[in-house]
Amino acid sequence: MSDIYTELISKDWTTHSNENSLVRYDKLPTYDTFIRECLLKNRPALFTASCGFMDDWSCITEWLNKDRTEPDFDRLINLYGHMTVPVTKCSSTITEYSSDDNKLTMRFDEFVNLWRNNETTAEYYCKDWHLQKMSGETKPLFYSVPTYFQSDWLNEKCLAENEDDFRFVYMGGDGTNTPLHMDVLGTYSWSANICGRKRWRFSKPHSIEFIQEPGDILFVPSEWYHDVTNIGFTISINHNWFNAFNILRIWKHLCATLEDIEHRIEDCRSVMSDTWHAHCQLILQANEGLNFASLYKLLYIIAQRRMKENQDEYKRFDLWMIDKLIREILHHSIFLYAFDLDTFPERPKVLLKQIHSFIEKQKQ
Repeated sequence: MSDIYTELISKDWTTHSNENSLVRYDKLPTYDTFIRECLLKNRPALFTASCGFMDDWSCITEWLNKDRTEPDFDRLINLYGHMTVPVTKCSSTITEYSSDDNKLTMRFDEFVNLWRNNETTAEYYCKDWHLQKMSGETKPLFYSVPTYFQSDWLNEKCLAENEDDFRFVYMGGDGTNTPLHMDVLGTYSWSANICGRKRWRFSKPHSIEFIQEPGDILFVPSEWYHDVTNIGFTISINHNWFNAFNILRIWKHLCATLEDIEHRIEDCRSVMSDTWHAHCQLILQANEGLNFASLYKLLYIIAQRRMKENQDEYKRFDLWMIDKLIREILHHSIFLYAFDLDTFPERPKVLLKQIHSFIEKQKQ
């Protein structure tokens, strides 16, 4: 076993910490360094353009003008003009991130005409656009996922199950913005700036403000609240994701959200009898995109895939953490009350035996 694997499995994962400063990488760190400095400390990081992540991304040449400073609007229309895209209408009177009052859809060519118009450029923001999913998974990505973010259980499961993914494109003009929010489920996110600049403000757990330049990629830790304002014509690629390093935070977030749901509909409990816990789980799934059962099924999919792959220290750590979390889930009485375990692809205790046996064989 390597030093990093031994270090990870000996860590006290019951406590969480957040470092209060932004790590700046002008040269590529090793993956182990990124783990120690950012993932274990839940600390934000900015990979500057000098790291060269985007040097071979096809979207740079396909989406931007010849000097790579602004969008090539006409070419973008030729490529995607026929698609229907999600657009947010930015307004100083709407400050809630999840508000539906300012959301609409339109053809992409209609959006571009609003985007390039000085009178409307600050008002309309194309965001949360599943461009890769809409283009078809058979087409190559117009970018490549940096090594540091490739262990992505959320999108791995979505792609394996042909579900909506958490890979997005954002396009907006000067002044378009995203109000204060925490990313869905308390996930990590990463944001790659193709062109334009972004002003980021983290407000909690710590206050940090900085400008993301073209070519920079930002790592946003779990449960960090932030708001973002675009400066100039901006395009970015964003992923939400989680893996073994923050999965316990995701679990804790689901438990806290469930507790809030139960509190809000407590007055219905007496009339719902045996369906109470199942109903709360349905609301949790609708609100968060995951509940206890779908989280378990995600863990099952990732575990099965890891046990079929060539092993390295990080994949062994994935299995070790999945084992740890399933044991914790089984101690939560609601997991047993709300679901029929016979409907699962594998009963949790059977999966635990498979993982334990696999890990023991790897030690030999």
